[in-house]
Parts: sequence; C-alpha cells; structure tokens
Amino acid sequence: MSTKRYSGFTLVELLVVIAIIAILIALLLPGVQQAREAARRSQCKNNLKQLGLALHNYHDNFRQFPPGHGNIWNRWQGTGNHGSWLSRLLPYVEEVSLYNSLHPDNVDLSVASNGKFVYEIVIPKFLCPSDDHNGLWEGISYPAGQLRAASNYSASMGSQNNNPTGCATHLNYFGTGPHVRNDDPEQKLENLSGVIGHVAVAAAIKDITDGTSNTIILGEVRPNCSAHVRRGWLAANSLYTGTGIQINFNTCEGEPGTGSGCNVYSGQWGTSQGFKSRHVGGCHFTLCDGSVQFINENIDMVTYQRLGDRRDGQIVGEF
Repeated sequence: MSTKRYSGFTLVELLVVIAIIAILIALLLPGVQQAREAARRSQCKNNLKQLGLALHNYHDNFRQFPPGHGNIWNRWQGTGNHGSWLSRLLPYVEEVSLYNSLHPDNVDLSVASNGKFVYEIVIPKFLCPSDDHNGLWEGISYPAGQLRAASNYSASMGSQNNNPTGCATHLNYFGTGPHVRNDDPEQKLENLSGVIGHVAVAAAIKDITDGTSNTIILGEVRPNCSAHVRRGWLAANSLYTGTGIQINFNTCEGEPGTGSGCNVYSGQWGTSQGFKSRHVGGCHFTLCDGSVQFINENIDMVTYQRLGDRRDGQIVGEF
C-alpha cells in the first residue's frame, strides 16, 4: 500500500508567516501615512501660494488688497452680508461664474447656476486636505441646520486684539488702535496693524512699510476651532485672524483640554481667532510678497507679532 504525503504549512509555520506580515505592515504603514500627509501638506501649501498670487492680481487691478468686510462694489452699505475678502478673489481663482452670481445687496441671497446657495458651495482650493472635515459647518448666528462651506485659510488682521478678553495672552502687543473688530464708521486703516481685518478697507503694498517679505497676509485656520471660521468662506464676519496668540493654541471643540476658560471655540475671540493647522509643529503662512513659509508653533512671540504688523518699524528675527 502506498501512502500519499501532502506538503503544506504547519500551524507553526503559518503563525510565523502571519507574524512576519504583521511586522512588515507595522513598519511600512507609518511610512505610507507620512507620504500621504506630505502630499496633503504640499497641496495645502500650494493652495496658499495660489491665493497669494490671486491677492497680487487683485492688487494690480485695485491698487490695494481686498477688504475684509463691506460692500463688494462700494464701501460698507446697509446691514446685509456683503461678502468676505475671499468672495472678492473669486475671479482670480477661476471662479468667475460664481462671482457673477453674487447678490449685490446681500451675498447670502446668492444662488449659483446649479441652484444651490453660494454659501453652501465647497471650493476645494479653499480647504487644506490635512484637516479632516467635509467643508460644511453649521455657522453661528445662522438658522439651526443651515450648513456653510468653510475655508482653511484666513487673512491676517495683525498683532492687535480682536476683542477685549480676560485671557492672559500677548494680544495688542504692537497694535496701535482699538481692538481690530471695531465699529468705527470711518473704517480707518490706521487702526489695523495687519493687512486685512474686520473693516471695509485694506492695506496696499505701499502701506506695508516693514517689507512684503516680513509681513504675514494669510495663514491656516480650522473651522473646528473657531466659531467665526464656521461662518464660511463667503461671510464677511469670518476670515480675519490675528498673530496675538501663539500658533496652534488649542480652542478646538471636542479636543482634550478645551471647553472652558480661554480654550473655547466661541466667545473668547482673542484666542479662538488665532492661526491653527493639523500639521505637526506649526502652520503655513503666505507673506505679502506671495511666498509661503511654514512657521513653527514655538516661534518667539515678539517675532511672530512683528510678522503680523505691517508698519511697526521693528526688525524681524529668525523664523
């Protein structure tokens, strides 16, 4: 009688193979994740570079950067939402059709060609791929359930305070006027230490006396960390952020260490309206010359605020 012998893995050999595969996955997975994040980070940087180019094209036409508030075609008129600085950049980021659909009296009434309200249209180039959200948020001061398309990029109002706050921060270190979010009917540019703020005017290159390569104009923000950012890219009262609080100061809803005191996404505007990102160690910023720099979250605060102020006359250190 002949006996057939079958070749194959023993249980021990199978377990060894599984263990080897598991080790290889454990070794390779972080590298894959890092490669993906590097690609997302590169795209995020490129978005800021394109916005910087759009800002300069706008400046070429209007001899100033876009105002952060006010009527799109004139100065501040009426009480309607007259759009953010991003709404003014639409023609310069290949969104002419969307720009032409904006309502002249209140952009909240604007309807795009696809039948959607403009405020709910997500524009990928306004989002950083590293931030884990779908682009739609329920904004403050709007009807419950009304979702607004957000942006991960905000203008720099400079080193001034946004609103009086009880939080112990470096706010208003170099700012010369009242808090940036002022109700001055004259909308004075001299009350704005940065380039674009919550006012119906904005600086021109000639007003940036510290030098365009030494002054921040844009930076990263997170809708999860600021009630104003949740208002969306279209809203006037949304995308103005200051250098008065350190980068990545945590005010992000639902994250450890937040929910009280200065670490809240709403109410403490001086802290929640700081620049923040999902990148490890800092944020990307666009300078007024159009270049994009990654600035470490541990940057010296005096240096950081000097970068935010367009005309303090101080020498900017290494950053």
